[in-house]
Amino acid sequence: MMRVMASALLILLALLMSGAVESLESSKLCKACSKCTEKKCPISDSYPHMTAFDGSLIAGAFQSDYVSPNDPGVYAVPDVKGGEGKLNAYYGWKPVSGSASGYHRFENYMDKCSNNRLLMAIKDSKVGINKATKENLASAEWKRINAPKNENHKGFSFWQSRNTGLCLTVGKGKGPKRPMVMEKCKLDGSVTRQLFAFRFHYRNAFCCCNLHNKVKN
Repeated sequence: MMRVMASALLILLALLMSGAVESLESSKLCKACSKCTEKKCPISDSYPHMTAFDGSLIAGAFQSDYVSPNDPGVYAVPDVKGGEGKLNAYYGWKPVSGSASGYHRFENYMDKCSNNRLLMAIKDSKVGINKATKENLASAEWKRINAPKNENHKGFSFWQSRNTGLCLTVGKGKGPKRPMVMEKCKLDGSVTRQLFAFRFHYRNAFCCCNLHNKVKN
């Protein structure tokens, strides 16, 4: 028995040394979107994750396996580590200047799979992802407002909708998946569900089918 175990260990070590161990896969992403022209993912902090005050991540379709590819909603979801379980992680949002007035639009690195949809204010105080047009562009623009000094040391900010004047907010409730909504801005920081920061969390985040970044542990 000891000889068998020793032989198995030697084989495993040889596989590790030769790089023949199967690489991480993103089966759910590949089924929904196989478009992949990259040979290497961009640097990790190019598309950081919008992070809620409680550490959960703000994600739409093709940003987390917690969200179905056909779901137009945006949610606060757990900070999973890509490749360590059944659910994988993907690149996040990139805020880009949308106008000279200081508003931003949120682009998703996985736009090749989501048809260039942006984070938008939807009617009835809901938030979702939708394709931008001239008619709804104001709904895709958000203004950053610095958090009070007692919170600002963590880099958290408010995001106010240009269209509604309301602030992006994590919806109330329990469970691993909470819908994003808009509520009246509480700029004193009393509603921490309205505070967000941009950070890159995942050790293995996929940028397309079976291709992920390589970050040292």
